[in-house]
Amino acid sequence: MKTSLRRKYILQLFGKQGGKCCYCGVHVTLSYRWSDQQRPDAATLEHLQRRADGGSNHPDNLAMACKKCNDGRAELDWLTWRSLKQGELLEYGRSSKP
Repeated sequence: MKTSLRRKYILQLFGKQGGKCCYCGVHVTLSYRWSDQQRPDAATLEHLQRRADGGSNHPDNLAMACKKCNDGRAELDWLTWRSLKQGELLEYGRSSKP
């Protein structure tokens, strides 16, 4: 994806998501400087369905995530990763115990 298009999508998603990561809810940092883009709270473009799994660059498949969440997701689907980051699966496990 071209840098100009990537920047456009990140700016749109920043406004749409209130400047927060789609997974953990932390406020992200927008910057074009390479050193700032390496910070854990740096805004990144996230493919909800991973490109490795056939996901596309279509805007409906994109969200804004902090670098820490984007790097940590690995092979998990986006909804499972979000639930883990929000602590929902931990709460589910506690509530289902006899």
